[in-house]
Amino acid sequence: MLKLATKFLPELSAFQQAYDAGFRSAELYLDASVLKCVDDVVRISSDFEMDYALHFPNKPELNETHLRNCCRLAAELNVSAVVIHEPMFRRYAEPLRAIDPKIPLAIENQRVPADSFDAWVHEQGSVTLDMEHIWKFSLHDAPVEELFALVRGVFERASECIRHIHMPGYLPGPTEHRPMYTSREFCMGIFDILADHKFAGLVVSEVDMPFQNYFELRMDTLLFERWLDLRQQSAPPPLHAETS
Repeated sequence: MLKLATKFLPELSAFQQAYDAGFRSAELYLDASVLKCVDDVVRISSDFEMDYALHFPNKPELNETHLRNCCRLAAELNVSAVVIHEPMFRRYAEPLRAIDPKIPLAIENQRVPADSFDAWVHEQGSVTLDMEHIWKFSLHDAPVEELFALVRGVFERASECIRHIHMPGYLPGPTEHRPMYTSREFCMGIFDILADHKFAGLVVSEVDMPFQNYFELRMDTLLFERWLDLRQQSAPPPLHAETS
């Protein structure tokens, strides 16, 4: 079953806030300064019973120590994915894999055209699907049914390539990275598609800093809990063996 996660810089207060709000998974955002103090990140992470993914830094000029520390953090936290943007993948994938051939890099879609989306997923081989990017940049704010159709098709044809999900609560328009609960139809529809295809990775409520507070985070976990309840209620009853 899919796991709901949030995303934050790995600071103690952010871990505690997410945990208190009901999250049991997190994507840790990395930058060069974080990669200088991985001992602290490992120590704090170990204090919380959570599953983790990492988001590789978006800015270049990382040195070998940064890359080694990223690989170490991925290994020690047993992360399910290391999200990475394509420019950073082109620059750093080879040296990262030279350090750790098993590092689970997952390239995030940005502005991939809808008509070549399947081909892009197959070409990359291991991807983070950002649902907001698909709707806003690939489908140009088309009706949500077109988004659902595209996502279903990608899972039907390339589910083995999908490692990680980004899903803030997007609604067509200029505003991005809102909480999931602000776009209920979108998020619950995607939850259903992921569950139908037995996706077991992290689904990240990737929200901007103004929404990084207990109330907004708790509203997202409550949305997920409500979806779980509805999913369970709609499941067919278990078959029982006939008795004589």
